[in-house]
Amino acid sequence: MDYRLLLLLHYPLGLNLTDADITALLADELDPFDVQAVLAAATSAPARDYLARAVDWRERAQKILTLSVQRGIRWSYIGQYDYPRAWLGISKRPLIFNYMGEPVWMRIPLISIVGSRTPGPETLLWMQRELPRFLKRSGAGVVSGGARGIDQWSHRIAMDSLRPTVCIQPTGLLNPYPDGFEHLWQRIVKTGGCMISTYGLHEPMRKGFFHTRNRWIAGLSPVTFVVEANRRSGSMLTAKAARDEGRELCTLPVFPTATQGLANLDLIHDGAFPIRDHLDLFSLWQYSSPNFLQGAGGEPQEQDVHGPHRHGRRNDSLVGDRSRGQEQHPVGDQ
Repeated sequence: MDYRLLLLLHYPLGLNLTDADITALLADELDPFDVQAVLAAATSAPARDYLARAVDWRERAQKILTLSVQRGIRWSYIGQYDYPRAWLGISKRPLIFNYMGEPVWMRIPLISIVGSRTPGPETLLWMQRELPRFLKRSGAGVVSGGARGIDQWSHRIAMDSLRPTVCIQPTGLLNPYPDGFEHLWQRIVKTGGCMISTYGLHEPMRKGFFHTRNRWIAGLSPVTFVVEANRRSGSMLTAKAARDEGRELCTLPVFPTATQGLANLDLIHDGAFPIRDHLDLFSLWQYSSPNFLQGAGGEPQEQDVHGPHRHGRRNDSLVGDRSRGQEQHPVGDQ
């Protein structure tokens, strides 16, 4: 039994660890099977106080692991083989997380897709027509948050396109949000995708959890695609997180008199790449994903001076020759 994992399982339950605690607990020289060594590594007062109060911390953690095994849930933490390298390069990363399904991030790149919970019909038509073409061309998977609207459409379109999708929850995996969509969560896992949470198994939804979850979504991908967003929305928080973490940001243009999605124009004005169709999205992906994969877990890669231009000014090296190799599809097909 890895007692280091047993201790870290208490992090979602309220164990407060300092950077010094974490460094000591994850040190290579620490014997994770030596209970006393693990306890001694937690030298901060908050950690010692918690362990003094939770005298049965090992037994409680073992119950969590037993339940996890029964429900097909795995745990990972920094330093483990299945911890996403992409998260190692962000400013604030989860110490430990749990997941149900396949660790998709280990074998294919993912594109982050977020947006309104009440998208307009034109937006959904664009997604149904263009997103499958992008996924087929790029070989990417999708990561989103499982919310109604754009998030769930992204998950479904990915699965319909035979691409895996990752859903990062703002709750525990045994208390998924929103409720009533068990069939969707089950389908994500059955089709080779994954459900992720950084909270305890039964943790309910709390407002602040959305902000944290949004950073994990943006951090797992080189590109965050805000399909449609209102000015005061969780999607804009994800866009901010993407910018903060040095990820590329793109969105669909809307007409200035549109009744919703005006945040898309704000994002373009502030430097996000405007996307017309799957070819634009694929061109941005081609430029961003190699640099991201090379630099995942390390320092951001210096961008080429001939890379994409900001503020809506298009660059031929980014857009490419749209007349060659372009598939011919009737409008509205998938």
